[in-house]
Amino acid sequence: MPVRAAVWDLGSSSFQVLVCDAGPCGTLEPVMRRRALLNLGFAVGARGSIPADRLAASIAAATRLRRALDEVQPDVVVALATAAIRDASNGPEVVARLERVVGTPVRVLGGEEEARLCFGGQRAGVWIGKGPVLGLDLGGGSFEVAVGNAGDVMLAMSAPVGATRLQGELATGDPLSESDRSAIKTRTVDALVPVRSALADYRGVTARTVVSGGTARALARLAMARTRGKASGRASEVNQVELPTGQVGELASLLAVLDLRERLALPGMPSRRAPMLPIGAAILETFAHELGVDHFVVSEWGLREGALLDAIAHR
Repeated sequence: MPVRAAVWDLGSSSFQVLVCDAGPCGTLEPVMRRRALLNLGFAVGARGSIPADRLAASIAAATRLRRALDEVQPDVVVALATAAIRDASNGPEVVARLERVVGTPVRVLGGEEEARLCFGGQRAGVWIGKGPVLGLDLGGGSFEVAVGNAGDVMLAMSAPVGATRLQGELATGDPLSESDRSAIKTRTVDALVPVRSALADYRGVTARTVVSGGTARALARLAMARTRGKASGRASEVNQVELPTGQVGELASLLAVLDLRERLALPGMPSRRAPMLPIGAAILETFAHELGVDHFVVSEWGLREGALLDAIAHR
């Protein structure tokens, strides 16, 4: 009998609940997926804490998600909080309030632990070969970096750079100005200094670089629409799509000069990603340049799937 497992991802851009039936050999069959867009990372970037109105919205969203979760009766439930709650000065208060609604303890992930779970999802979702390979996950409040292979994770680290966080921290405009793009690049380059140092011990690892997160999926869908004429389709269609870094740079330059209305008109643009995608694309372009990545391999699986597989393995 499959195990029905659920994960709460209390993230910097959104709260999400994913429920899957887990079978043998690491298979995950989605049963339910719900999300609520909250952009807590913006508030943390702008003021360092989650204000009362955003906390109230978070509680309301979690209450709705909990009702949906109760209908599918999972056997295993894990709840994870990531960068926004991890870094907010009032994070412990937020966690205490959320736990009363979620009904299970909320684990506030450290950056290294988050990177390990992301890589666990990535290597289960795409072919990585014998490795080692580089795994990147770009979220709303942080990015995670891991080096690993099919059996081990040799390096795991995190840095507080993400699209919603930088929008709040830098007060970027729409469209992005040249000074906005410069500031995003500077923040990202600074955050990558310890990453570059750590990766020096893993020569050639960027030859296969796997990337997960909403920014990467959205850019892959835009790229497919531009090159293959596919303007729509399920998000799963981008799994294992290769994104040349030159194409990432072209998309970053295009998105930076379009306003929201113009971005929404682009074929393949996911509407919920349109507000933050110019910043996310600029961050990913900087990753490629600074780390010497020739192309990215997009993984549809990341933190949530990695957390489910981990929870089931330790059940």
